[in-house]
Amino acid sequence: MFGVSVGESFAEYILWDGTKTIAAKRAYLSRENLKNSLQQFVSAHKDKAVSKAFVSLRISEKLMDYKLSGAVAHVTTEGFENWLELRGCSGSALTSEELHFSVRERIQASGQVVHALANEELEGIAAKLQLMEIKKVCLHFLHANINAVHEKQAQDFFQAKGIEVFVPEKTENQDEVTRWRKNALNATISSLFQDLKKDLVEGFKESVSEDKIYFIGAEGEVFQNENHKRVGSLFASYSALGFQYQNDNVDVLHLGLEDFVLISPKSWSAIWESPWGKVENRSLAIRQLAVQPTQALALNDFKHFDFAQRSEGWEPGPMSFGRGQKPTMMDLWSENAKLGKTEGLEDRMVAAGVQKFKNSLLTLIKNSYDRNLEAGSVIKDLQSLSMQKVVMESLMHRQNKKVKVTGPLADMFANGFKKDPNASFDKEDFAEARAVIAVGTNAVANTTSTKAKV
Repeated sequence: MFGVSVGESFAEYILWDGTKTIAAKRAYLSRENLKNSLQQFVSAHKDKAVSKAFVSLRISEKLMDYKLSGAVAHVTTEGFENWLELRGCSGSALTSEELHFSVRERIQASGQVVHALANEELEGIAAKLQLMEIKKVCLHFLHANINAVHEKQAQDFFQAKGIEVFVPEKTENQDEVTRWRKNALNATISSLFQDLKKDLVEGFKESVSEDKIYFIGAEGEVFQNENHKRVGSLFASYSALGFQYQNDNVDVLHLGLEDFVLISPKSWSAIWESPWGKVENRSLAIRQLAVQPTQALALNDFKHFDFAQRSEGWEPGPMSFGRGQKPTMMDLWSENAKLGKTEGLEDRMVAAGVQKFKNSLLTLIKNSYDRNLEAGSVIKDLQSLSMQKVVMESLMHRQNKKVKVTGPLADMFANGFKKDPNASFDKEDFAEARAVIAVGTNAVANTTSTKAKV
């Protein structure tokens, strides 16, 4: 079977025979197209019989914008037209104001219908959507999680008009705002998710049919076409890493190329503190570390070297890779052989980029508290500082005594854990893709078992 973990800038592909990895590849997506790189990987192993493919798909927050993925209309209970403005969220972040509509319907918290929904109101909204060529609509009706009669009525109505309808997932959460915001984000990323799914289906075409491709959700479940599950997929690969070690009484420290995260396999989070406000999202507890792979280097208020608050990301990426404009934590290891041998980064280092980083470092030194600092000693000090920060944060916030360190950059930070007897390392690369297969296989088996009992 295939395991695929798609991140914002990298994608991991592995072929698994049930006991071990047969083949693996990491694609740098700014240089390699997702569909083409996956097709090449699949084609190279088309002689193998493959039963399923499991995928985790993390979409960049920068792309989670309705202006990029298509406008979405919002139909709410009258009086709640401005719900997006609640709790620090900008209404324009998820849709334009001209696509806010309300209907005179009302259901009490007890579930009793106070004011019935009239189809005439829906007709008027549908006519406007048709003129504006809007193909997606979110329904946000008060207390619909208790009595969904109006929600179902509107859903059937709009679907009959050929409009894709998004309704909040039914959960025990009684906070309408966080539920509605998740629904709005599911709709916002829908087109982008579908485009990426289409690329994946094309990439697998030689070996796996679409009905055998499963996406992993944040709770360790699998899904295929359910549009309310897509926000959860953003956390799927990290949750999968935690689920893989759930019975081992360890926390998981994942040192990936995109993120450094600490995962607590037996603790849950119910809310995602997103750029758009609080979003209902149940996943394992995942902590983003203060130091990240592309954290910018900077001088603090005392003119000492430190790490900036902002992570630059891989677009454009570290200076050493040729396109970056700011020195980052990754650049500190630009001449380290281990980094150069990391799958997906081979031959990506650019000599001119490495020199650009060194020149940038010299400029910072001139502005620092000591103009006579040696560049080499600054690099070593910052390498040591990054290790100390990662190790200390993992010690302070892990919920189990032991920690399992995974990820392509784990080996580079191994020296920092020499004095931690409770730290152990996953020596095999492609931890995310392996975890996606392990969790996906278990989820499909559980689903099949449940259906058999029914």
